[in-house]
Amino acid sequence: MKTSCLLVLLMGFSFAVKASSQLKSVPGFCIYKTTKNEAITDGEAKLSLHFSSPNFSDIPLGYETIVYYAVNDFADTLVLDSLFSAYIQLPAGKTVFKFWPGPGYDEVISDTILIENQTDNEAMVNFNPVNMLIEVDKPVIYLQSPVKLDFSIRVTPTNDFSFTYPAYQEAWKGTLHPTGQLEINGQTYPYLFWDSKQEFSCSKHTNGYHLTRKEIVPFLEKQLANAGLTATEKADFITYWGPRLVQHEEVFIQFYLQEDCNQFAGIQCDPQPTAINRLYMAFSEWNNQFEKYVLPVELPAFKREGFNVLEWGGFELKPTAL
Repeated sequence: MKTSCLLVLLMGFSFAVKASSQLKSVPGFCIYKTTKNEAITDGEAKLSLHFSSPNFSDIPLGYETIVYYAVNDFADTLVLDSLFSAYIQLPAGKTVFKFWPGPGYDEVISDTILIENQTDNEAMVNFNPVNMLIEVDKPVIYLQSPVKLDFSIRVTPTNDFSFTYPAYQEAWKGTLHPTGQLEINGQTYPYLFWDSKQEFSCSKHTNGYHLTRKEIVPFLEKQLANAGLTATEKADFITYWGPRLVQHEEVFIQFYLQEDCNQFAGIQCDPQPTAINRLYMAFSEWNNQFEKYVLPVELPAFKREGFNVLEWGGFELKPTAL
């Protein structure tokens, strides 16, 4: 699957209208046609739904697009056709609708609409992608070099730092030893640390994993080894994130790699390294809504020869069910 997933801010669009022949429109929802149809069972009506979103153009052909919906107290899912359309049969009468295509979008919610008996209704639903506030948690930066060298690293997060260690003043400047130890202002450190609260925008994505509690640690060991992290780097990653992940019986995980991490922060380093390798992990307690985002792939190997930089970090996504 090509889209990412993972936290939703809900926004309700309220209206109270009667489903007649006149155009009824509010942001996100529009019933634009109603026709009497006595072939429909007495007491029921039909609603044909056409969905749109700026992000739908990124969905590959043949991809199964699912929308979560509720009609009054009844909730279910819709599988959209290639034109992003579907229809539902529903009882005539006063109705409240909810529609939501998943993480990264606003939910469309109505107040009460009177759906007339034995009618065909055509409606448009427009989903707006949303930005979400996340805590970019414990990004740490390791430096490797076969020889001793002086370095300067500048990090520019998309929002202000909430904490750095050692203290960050325009840049981190110091000396890198072949052991990986960083010497800054007479003190030694194993890595550089920062974090920041930021807005995050879901977009199409290329990996996703559904894991049970007992699978989490072996999964991380394997994927981090694939990426080429050292034993110390793997241990730091797993001992930090593992306790948070195993709080859940099942989890959903996505990785953001290399250029995808520029949405969190930019990095400039002097001297120029052989490679700047970046890995961020997003995770959430498992919810069945994530099923369509599962796409297991093996992490690629990072370049670790010569003078190189490795940064890893992560954040938790908290999905809201329909």
